[in-house]
Amino acid sequence: MSIESDNAKENVKDIVDKCIKCGMCNSLCPVLKIVREEQSSPRGKAILLDSNYFEKLIYECSLCKACESKCPLNLKLCEAFVNARKVLVLSKKECVEGKEMIKNLNKSGNIYGEIESD
Repeated sequence: MSIESDNAKENVKDIVDKCIKCGMCNSLCPVLKIVREEQSSPRGKAILLDSNYFEKLIYECSLCKACESKCPLNLKLCEAFVNARKVLVLSKKECVEGKEMIKNLNKSGNIYGEIESD
């Protein structure tokens, strides 16, 4: 692991260690409303990350910060999720869709890969 990855993991741990797992964050989560699985909820992700489980599941988040607005401790869960994604990318475990978007962005200037015509 690199220093950058270690720092990102430490940032994640600092945030999720403080989580009391009350579930208040789950009430407004748009992903949980669709997927309906605990591991896809903000609390579920916090529990997994607290257990040092960094997997592609962390991409199942829209980063809308609805969870943060309901957190009684004002934890910055989305910051933790972004840093967890960073750990995955640095570990070469990013999702295929993310790789495709980056390739398209570099090629055409947009995430869809469409070249604009004048």
